[in-house]
Order: sequence, then C-alpha cells, then structure tokens
Amino acid sequence: MENYVAKHDKLMRHLQMSIESASRGYAKVSMPLTENHKNGMGVAHGGAIFALADVAFGAAANADRETGVVSLSTTIEFLRPGKTGPLTAEARVVRDGQHVQSYDVQIFDGSGALIARTMAAGFLTDVPLPR
Repeated sequence: MENYVAKHDKLMRHLQMSIESASRGYAKVSMPLTENHKNGMGVAHGGAIFALADVAFGAAANADRETGVVSLSTTIEFLRPGKTGPLTAEARVVRDGQHVQSYDVQIFDGSGALIARTMAAGFLTDVPLPR
C-alpha cells in the first residue's frame, strides 16, 4: 500500500511504523514496542504513542487525495500504560467537511488494551501532495 504518508514521513520510518491499511477516512498503523519506544518506567513513551496516533490520522486524512490535509489540533488522553507490543492505532473520520475534518484515533497495545485516545482536527489545503 502506497500513500503520501508511507512514502514521505521520515519519522514514521524512524519509529518503525507500518501502515496496515489506509483509505480515505480510515487507517490502521502499527509500531513495535522496543526499548527505544519506552519511557524511563519501561512502558510505551507518551511521545511515541502520540506520534503513532498522528501518523494514523495523517494516513487516513491524506489517503486517496490530491491535496494535503494538515493538523489543526489534537488532544490525547492516556488511559493506561502500554506494556506489550506491537502498538496499533486506528483512525476513523467523524466529520468530513469541505475543509475541516475530525478524526477519532484509538491506540491499543499488543494485549488489545485501549491505552490512549485522540481527537484530531485537520484542514484540507489546496497544496498538492508530492507523488
């Protein structure tokens, strides 16, 4: 599966994320939970969790588009520690407006526990996505 995010997001590759599925309005992205993804207490780092959620949002929002969607705002709620890998984020469109879009992103650890949830708002620009 090729899309703008998979081809151009260097942080995604650095954190070893994989886009499992992406279509307009939905994406599923996974990331291993290695020592490099953990905080000092040995559980999933909040920054890594947020990055995973952001990539899932970007993959869902930009899939099958000619112009890019950029983040307006994102809120995150950490529900429990991510103890086992891989981590998985699923992004689903809540509102697909002419310019403003809203996505619900749920992040699970390898045991299936819901560890975090985000609401992400994006803005559809007139800037063409690189191919």
